[in-house]
Amino acid sequence: MTPLGRAAWAVTVAILLLLLFLPAAVVVLFAFNSGANLSWPPQGFGLRWFRYVAGDPEFQAALRNSLTAAFWTSLIDLLVGAAAAFGIVRHRSLFSRWLEGASRLPVLVPPLILGLGLAGGMKWFDVEPSMATVIAGHVVVTVPFVLLILIARLREYDVNIDHAARDLGASPAEVLRRVTWPLVAPSVLGAVIVAAAISLDEVLVTNFTSGTTPTMPLFVLSRMRRTIDPSINVVATLLLAAPWLALLAWALISRGARRANPLRDLVGGRP
Repeated sequence: MTPLGRAAWAVTVAILLLLLFLPAAVVVLFAFNSGANLSWPPQGFGLRWFRYVAGDPEFQAALRNSLTAAFWTSLIDLLVGAAAAFGIVRHRSLFSRWLEGASRLPVLVPPLILGLGLAGGMKWFDVEPSMATVIAGHVVVTVPFVLLILIARLREYDVNIDHAARDLGASPAEVLRRVTWPLVAPSVLGAVIVAAAISLDEVLVTNFTSGTTPTMPLFVLSRMRRTIDPSINVVATLLLAAPWLALLAWALISRGARRANPLRDLVGGRP
């Protein structure tokens, strides 16, 4: 590539990054605005609106609901996703291939259509909107992502490691606990963190399944209907920070797992 071509490529990438991150930067900037509106330039900087939001009972309820939904969604995704991924990868059959393909359908369906379908199902079976229906909707949205991550990792997993551990005298339970789990744990925990991050940001499906159970995205929509002030930016900043904090946690977990030796003390000795 010529110097002119490299320069044009660099400028193009810089423009794309600017368009991608500038709106988020403006949202975060106005979250620290000391003024009462979103006019430019900001009227000083401080934590006024963070304190206001932290003391708002509506925000506290929405935050509590979002964290509850994210926790149970992640837990259910962990149990269902891990079991399904191991079954699909370790037991190849026509049914497992069909199940793997079917698990990706919610990713292909627009969230609006998915939300309408869930709302119609709730109406048909006379199920009242509640936290349980919010969690069910989030599981439908997030479990395909968990399966995609875990299936990709397990297909790269060398089962000969398990066989070697069995040859060294380890029981199946020891192989699972001391060999298989340490090797796949970063991917499992990463998938759970991704599910939690998606759950915290989910708005369309939540809007159809929540009823009177507000979450943080619904809190933002409700507040915007009444007034526009920097408190909305504060909540948006927290929602923006959640995936990045999740990514940081996953990176730290993966780094720690790479330093560990899963075969250590497997048969009572040290390598």
